[in-house]
Amino acid sequence: MNFSSFNWLNQKYSQNYIIRKPLIGTLIVAVFCYLFTILYRPQNTNSSDPFSYEVTIAIYLLALMPPLYFMIKVLKLLPNFKSKENWTLLKEVEFGVILFLILGVWNYFVGFIMENPEGRWNIYTFLDSVKSTLTVGILPYSIISIQNSRFLFASNSQQVVVDLNAHANENEVIHINSKLKKGDISFDPESFLYAESNGNYVIFHFLKNDMIQKEMLRNSIGDVEKQLSEIPYLMRIHRAFIVNVNKVSQKKGNSSGYRLSIDGLDVDLPVSRQNVANYDQVELNLKKSQVAIHPN
Repeated sequence: MNFSSFNWLNQKYSQNYIIRKPLIGTLIVAVFCYLFTILYRPQNTNSSDPFSYEVTIAIYLLALMPPLYFMIKVLKLLPNFKSKENWTLLKEVEFGVILFLILGVWNYFVGFIMENPEGRWNIYTFLDSVKSTLTVGILPYSIISIQNSRFLFASNSQQVVVDLNAHANENEVIHINSKLKKGDISFDPESFLYAESNGNYVIFHFLKNDMIQKEMLRNSIGDVEKQLSEIPYLMRIHRAFIVNVNKVSQKKGNSSGYRLSIDGLDVDLPVSRQNVANYDQVELNLKKSQVAIHPN
């Protein structure tokens, strides 16, 4: 078999909204599954005395919502699913299948409470419960995933332009929250050069009106990274640094780590070994986007 034909499974893909927003995602799945099950009654589901069919399904879904939310959070901690920047279609499929298979097992044991337990303890009932949960639960997950298919089937140049320049095209002002009541800061992402952790503070470096300006924020570098996560060219390169890859003028080093230079600044920013691959991918995407915008 020629596995090269499956390379598209490893192309960069936009992460499912259900994964990115577990709480809202859990509600979306629950509402969709309830309406779908009520309207179509898949798998010949029966009511559970003394409840009506509709109430039975509602109780099942209420019992599934906490583990659904919990499992999304847990799976996102696994190394294979931890990085949103390196998300692929293959990871999207794997995450959904694993998530709803686990929920199918949970659903099987919930059935011992909701229905007559006599005769349930057998492999047929177990597999049927898992199959039913996977079949119904994967539907809303798949619908949201399919909406992101444009990132897979569009040309590379179109994909990169959408991905890397979405915020720039909107001229969006970024707002970063502080741990202090009046310490929040706002800025144009194009003015951002880099941020550096300094104890309980993060120091932001900007280029505004051809002058280097600094602002200090009471927060952790990790929390700042989360607040900047929607802008792919503002990336964490080290435990203490976040950089605007657009502003990097020179890169030195190898797979063990890089040192970055920024025009107009006497700095030497480190890229740690575990961030080298992510940095290379973002840098490559930026170059592709520039070619797409200026083909000549």
